[in-house]
Amino acid sequence: MPRLRSIPRSAWVALLIVMLVGGGIRAYQALNPQPELSQDARSYTSIAQNIALRDEYTGRTRRGVKVLAGSQRTGAEIRRDGEIKALHWPPFTPYVFATAYALAPGDHPAGREDTAPLHAAQWAISTATILVAFALGWVLVGAWTGVAGAAAVALYPPLAWGPSSLLSEPLGAFFVACAFTALTLAWRTRHRSWWFLAGALFGAVLLTRTDLLFVPVFCAVLALVVLGPTVGWRRGVQSAALLLVGVVVVVSPWTVYATGKSDSFVPVTSGGGSALFVGTFLPGNGSTFDMKFALKDETVARHPKYKDRPYTTIPAQVVLDDVAARHPELERDEALSKEAKENLRKYALGDPVEFGKMMAFKAAKMWTRYARGGFDKTNDWWTALHIALVALGAIGLVWGVVRRRDPALASIGLGILIATGVHTLAVAHGRYNLPLMPVLLVAGCAGWTWLIREWRTGRAGGPPGSSPTSRAASDGPGAAIA
Repeated sequence: MPRLRSIPRSAWVALLIVMLVGGGIRAYQALNPQPELSQDARSYTSIAQNIALRDEYTGRTRRGVKVLAGSQRTGAEIRRDGEIKALHWPPFTPYVFATAYALAPGDHPAGREDTAPLHAAQWAISTATILVAFALGWVLVGAWTGVAGAAAVALYPPLAWGPSSLLSEPLGAFFVACAFTALTLAWRTRHRSWWFLAGALFGAVLLTRTDLLFVPVFCAVLALVVLGPTVGWRRGVQSAALLLVGVVVVVSPWTVYATGKSDSFVPVTSGGGSALFVGTFLPGNGSTFDMKFALKDETVARHPKYKDRPYTTIPAQVVLDDVAARHPELERDEALSKEAKENLRKYALGDPVEFGKMMAFKAAKMWTRYARGGFDKTNDWWTALHIALVALGAIGLVWGVVRRRDPALASIGLGILIATGVHTLAVAHGRYNLPLMPVLLVAGCAGWTWLIREWRTGRAGGPPGSSPTSRAASDGPGAAIA
């Protein structure tokens, strides 16, 4: 087990500098946020305000539940409709925001535009992620690898922009880094408690970012496959089971609540059918904008008011509602899921070459583009920096997995691959790589640490690998248990 007292004082000083710089950059972003919030950010904000004011998980305000003259629906029915629609968004970000309102001095929320406490919460979360990045690098290899990983996370622009927006990615990045830190300690120490804690943290990940739903499942499978033949199948089954039990313990209370509200099974969120439909719709190239272009004629036929409007300004919800209306006997999400299955039959089986090209394009799109943090346009310099960091991180990660056969790094790599696969099938944006960037950057630093050590050992005429003792002496306690 790594010991804090074994970390060199110089590493603590370096970490303090990194925290001050990274926290300062994020403080500036929190104090100077983007003037316009995205639709998702507004949804998180409105849900948080309803939780804080009325303890209701809904995006509708009281103004939104007024019954218009001649309406056949009661106010209670409209409120329930708002609660069901709010289940489209995972709960942890709204609840963290609601907690920020409760902790902030004064009377909050004072109005719809009262978001200062939320930006402060984003600052705290994104700054804490720097510290967790250090911890992950430390337990992977050692203290200075942790400092390097923390510096990469602190200075990576899209992560630094987190407090400027009010999205779930900063909280997702924090929990993903925490979960893989606990999982690394589980691999290093083999203590059962770490497997359970890692699962609980993955549960927090799922309640923040549902696109990572399959990551803990495959990490549990990896634990079983690796531990079974090496330390015994009983221990492998126990470790994998504890990981999954931790997930279930954290997620199941919300699943029960959400399922009761919607009258259908909701594991974490509803609305997965829309992402799957868009992602598998070949004429729309798997993107929302291209889908609106491909279906504009159908949209205009139902809504003539959109005839002279650019397709980019047509609300995606309107287009998806029209697609769902093809199956009036089904709920919206079920109807879109059915259309997505039809897409797979028609395009994946009917035109596998073009469908495969679309999948490859979306995978590249996810990792060659960066989360813009509310900016309207991309910057070529930021794009080049992002691609360079992704490439360096991937090289280090692959080196660590192949050369060192480190199951902790393999778990991180597997999680990244699974998440990428989900988005190649659903919707892919640069924004979706953000929760994974801290662990990719830190894992890359770990791999590069080992690569450089082997290169230096080879130049010195030593054996290809160094002893655990020499590794520990050069980089701290994490190396001794790697």
